[in-house]
Amino acid sequence: MNDRPEVVAIYCPLWHNYDHASSWKGEGWCEWELLKSAIPRFDGHYQPLQPEWGTFDESDPAWADREVVLAADHGIDVMLFDWYWYNGVRIMEEALERGFLGAPNRKRVKFALMWANHDWADYFPAPFGKDWNSWLPMRHSKRDFLRVIDYGIERYFREPNYWTTGGGLFFSVFVPAKFVEELGGPVASREILAEADRRLERAGLPPLHMNAMVGNSDPVSELKDAGFHSTTSYNFISSGTAGPDFIERYEDLAAMHPVKWREIAAAPLPYLPVVTMGWDVTPRCEKHIPWPFPDQPGRGPRSYPYGPVVVGNTPELFGKLCGAARQHLREFAPVPNAVLVNAWNEWTEGCYLLPEKRYGDGFLKALRGAFS
Repeated sequence: MNDRPEVVAIYCPLWHNYDHASSWKGEGWCEWELLKSAIPRFDGHYQPLQPEWGTFDESDPAWADREVVLAADHGIDVMLFDWYWYNGVRIMEEALERGFLGAPNRKRVKFALMWANHDWADYFPAPFGKDWNSWLPMRHSKRDFLRVIDYGIERYFREPNYWTTGGGLFFSVFVPAKFVEELGGPVASREILAEADRRLERAGLPPLHMNAMVGNSDPVSELKDAGFHSTTSYNFISSGTAGPDFIERYEDLAAMHPVKWREIAAAPLPYLPVVTMGWDVTPRCEKHIPWPFPDQPGRGPRSYPYGPVVVGNTPELFGKLCGAARQHLREFAPVPNAVLVNAWNEWTEGCYLLPEKRYGDGFLKALRGAFS
């Protein structure tokens, strides 16, 4: 019996120029600039990262094709794209619409959307102890969500490699509690999702498989009432073991993952475990703030991105954590049978599978070995 799960890599589309970034930060700016200018904060701190492919343009179909081939060759089945929609205003969609969907080999990897429904603000870098400059606030309404569905029908859901699972089009929501609350609560949410499914049916498409990103089991019952079908987590970034030096070992973070998986899997929706490759958001921090980062005035201790750094994340330990996720799936047998990996390319958060100078393609090989 082949119990291999589908392997889903989270894709963060920050690595190309787009018009909003040029308007906000200057012509041609994208987050490669923060990666290139990152500095080590303590002895042995591995910064700046050095991508083996350099600072490439992910919206170029030729570069996107290289990503597709590399992912497929190492056992990645699905790219889950962080997707940004603010009442019709879209940002960073070029990575998906021009890059991935224009790649000659794109059918080797499926794709799906994760609506990153959070406010978009200037944390590039994040001002310490001050309010972030809000660029695009997130607000939900029935009308706007149905516009999301119409746009998906037009641009994505008809694609032959859009990921359908459990009989539906996989569509994940990053902040599901905000989504449900602003749609009017669980009953209203379920009704609106049913209307979305009717639109999809008229278009000759399957219904939605609504997936919720959660950090614990607390909201899951309400999310089920609201019409969601499964849960997962974007990442787990701390086991709480970092001391005053603000440094946490990857072994401790890895040991915490199965504890969280089991807790959320006991709630009344199927849970897809996430495997986190690492955590280091110091490239998004102001360089003059001393290490260890002090508490932020008005924001409390260890608030994003001024939190601890995870060290010691090797391909070997990452591979073992992937193996633990596969064993978890054997035990709990969720539908869909899938595991998420954070992340394909979250360079400025220290989560990446793409080749980097220190370990090359070691993390990809470890992933392929665990899920072969």
